Amino acid sequence: MPPGVLRQLPNVLTTLRLLAVPLFAVLMLHASGGESPAAAVVFAFAAVTDFLDGELSRRLHAQSSYGRILDPVADRLLIDVAVIILWTDGRVPLALVLIVLARDAILLTSLLLGRGRHHGIRVNVVGKAGTLVTMIGLLLAIVTPAGAAATQIVLWSGVSLLVLGGLVYARALQRVPG
Repeated sequence: MPPGVLRQLPNVLTTLRLLAVPLFAVLMLHASGGESPAAAVVFAFAAVTDFLDGELSRRLHAQSSYGRILDPVADRLLIDVAVIILWTDGRVPLALVLIVLARDAILLTSLLLGRGRHHGIRVNVVGKAGTLVTMIGLLLAIVTPAGAAATQIVLWSGVSLLVLGGLVYARALQRVPG
């Protein structure tokens, strides 16, 4: 593969993740009983692209403004759509949804309007771990019966890490010149 094409691969994966969100939503909304193997496959694919695009952009030295902005938007959109749909199916509690949505609204506002607009979201290990654990929890919520204890433990662990990662990000932004 030509180097120029290869360097675009992280952005292609981010775009595919964005396109997977409406497909995931449609599959979940048409699932009987709230469990959807097809939606789980789409969600898992999208989650894997999150980790692949970041790894590839670092290894290929292919960071771009497109990826710096749209990668976190795609991640947040995937997670936010999933928690909302899973809440409507009674698979995740409202408190979890509100925490995730509030955290993401603050994060995206910073990215689009605040100090983060010039710097993007710098990945921190706590936030990345939170995203991974939350995505695993959401995947479990898609394929397991509503209220499964193990799923709730994984979800709340992930959301706790997301909040902590958001605090780490906020602290880092305080050090950025306004």
